[in-house]
Amino acid sequence: MQTMKCRIALLLSVLGLLLLGKTPGASSQSSSTRGYARIVVDAKTPVGTVWDNFFGQNIEYEHGAISGGEQNQDHAHGLHTGGLWAEMLRDRKFEEGDVDQDGVANAWVPEERITNRYEKLHFSKGPTHRYFVDHQEYYGGGASQAIELSDDGSDHASIYQIQLHFTQGLKYTFYVYLKTNGKQTAWVEFSNPWKKDVYDHHDLGPVADGWNKYTAEFTALETTDDGRVGIGIKGNGTVWIDSASLMPADNFHGIRKDVIAATKPLRLPLLRYPGGCFADGYHWQDGIADRDKRPERWSSFWNEWEPNDFGFDDFMLFSQQVGVDPQITLNALTGSAEEAAQWVQYSNGSVDTPMGKLRAANGHPDPYNIKLWAVGNEVQEHCSGQYIGRNDPAKYAKQYQDYGTLIHNEDPSITLMAVGAGPGPLEWNHNLLSLLPSVPPLLGVSIYTGEGERIDDFDTKIVDLQQFYRHVVAEHQDFEKQLNDVVASVGNRVPPDRPLIAVTEFQSWWLTEKVDEDLRLCDALYLASVYHTLFRHSKQVALAEIESLIDVQGVIEANQTSLKLTPEYFASLLYREHTGKTVLATTTDTPEVPFNAELPMLDAIATESADKHTLYVAVVNRAESGSLNTTLQIKGRNVRGSSARVYELNGKRGVAANPFGSTDSVNIRQRSLQVAGNSISYTFPAHSVTILEIGGGM
Repeated sequence: MQTMKCRIALLLSVLGLLLLGKTPGASSQSSSTRGYARIVVDAKTPVGTVWDNFFGQNIEYEHGAISGGEQNQDHAHGLHTGGLWAEMLRDRKFEEGDVDQDGVANAWVPEERITNRYEKLHFSKGPTHRYFVDHQEYYGGGASQAIELSDDGSDHASIYQIQLHFTQGLKYTFYVYLKTNGKQTAWVEFSNPWKKDVYDHHDLGPVADGWNKYTAEFTALETTDDGRVGIGIKGNGTVWIDSASLMPADNFHGIRKDVIAATKPLRLPLLRYPGGCFADGYHWQDGIADRDKRPERWSSFWNEWEPNDFGFDDFMLFSQQVGVDPQITLNALTGSAEEAAQWVQYSNGSVDTPMGKLRAANGHPDPYNIKLWAVGNEVQEHCSGQYIGRNDPAKYAKQYQDYGTLIHNEDPSITLMAVGAGPGPLEWNHNLLSLLPSVPPLLGVSIYTGEGERIDDFDTKIVDLQQFYRHVVAEHQDFEKQLNDVVASVGNRVPPDRPLIAVTEFQSWWLTEKVDEDLRLCDALYLASVYHTLFRHSKQVALAEIESLIDVQGVIEANQTSLKLTPEYFASLLYREHTGKTVLATTTDTPEVPFNAELPMLDAIATESADKHTLYVAVVNRAESGSLNTTLQIKGRNVRGSSARVYELNGKRGVAANPFGSTDSVNIRQRSLQVAGNSISYTFPAHSVTILEIGGGM
């Protein structure tokens, strides 16, 4: 039986094998070759810096990426996919309404529909009982599920949540808050509708007349996608049900341990929260204190409910566990400077301040000392234009200064990022900077590339994989063009002594935001090429954050029972672990790929470690098939007799992808290479990312 602990151990063992060079399923170099290339590295000529913050990522309350499950109104009863948070129940606080008018909150089903007794339920009424969502009596949020039993006490009724994913041998913990004005007993059961017997049944005992918490646990007898949990009541009078919860028992304060284990190896320097567009509708105090009492909110940005179970303090706990510094995006569209300053005080203030005292009361006496904050997200057009109403630079310039005044009163050491374009008209950048009294520390932009043509909101499939591969491996050219246009738009406001641009979101984006695309090996080649572009623009760019860490084009994808480590995950890992601190002058003489006369087959860049002991040469081969014989010449550094390690990210096909629970298809393999001289012959295989790590003195 595979428990969650076993899955985490398996994940860690795979990562360990990866670093040891024993990863299963790695591809070998192709025997066929296509042409010849030459790479020259000038180790005496530094041309830039590899900033740690190039390897940041974004996490957003979007389509269940954090909360788990599709909370979108188009899927009224939930898809029960997974996220960072371990909670398995949707609408657990019964706040999402009663869309189908059966008296039961959205994600729940009345007993009559479970037992096929539809004729016994007329709208919300059974023969002797009634279901209704009560907005006057509740434990947390703003509603509860009520069941009114009106007979002699022999009647019963129950509500269910269905299509839950259980893992055989895994223990789960359950609780619910109940209250009554009558005399009732309650129970909970866990089952599969296709099995005769329930997995487990727990009598919760008599229901008290005040809100009380009732708990149970069970161990799954099988692995299934058809699990269900039912909460039942017997007796008379009205019982209120609220703040139910079901989680794997091995969660870490509600956070999935397998997500923590998968994130740690990435050594993220920066993690953006609470996201992009969502941030401009987020009010941080919705997500603090007792999570069972936090309100559920409707997000007009993503057309879905957010339960706020995972809030700011929970995010900070996750950040501490994975060792990442947060970057906070403040609400600039529906929030205020006062609200932002209160958040800063809650985060960084001493316990002598009002918000610092509140933080301590919530169990966190030590300040978080977060130093990087941004005033809004894409305020120039995308989020403001698409959802609320287009902004203008004069209005935002004043807003940025107002936020800055109040925020720096709370903590003068904070770096406050302004928001630039793209997306939207690039003249925004020069106009905004001309209106500010000084150039801000950073100017945040978003850069997305991709096909951009979708069939509809539920387009979930790439039809032509060859076309997909050929487009994706060339998309870094679009990324670079957009980046160059942003830099040019700043004009004479570019600081001469520091980078200004912060790419707070970037990704190759083909499918709609309502589905998770299946990131493939070609996406890893795209990401590697973007890293090369960032390295070459380190005098203009200070940080970059991938959209996103988990789900919705995430480098990690989650369902309720397993994780998928995508090819982009391994590209992130590869460049974080095997690049240096200084960018060296590198030239590449390479043929173009046969399918695109303007796309070089190889893209190479060299970096050097801070102690100058190690040289890293990263090479992307975009060929669909066939390897490429290459001469690598090192100038200004004696590497003769040095040992080298080769790290190759590859798979059998350029569109290969990893399934849930396995990394056999796309992974990194490692081997040794003896360097005979300063001119090294190497054959780079098709659709690969390779980093040569070379020792040796100057």
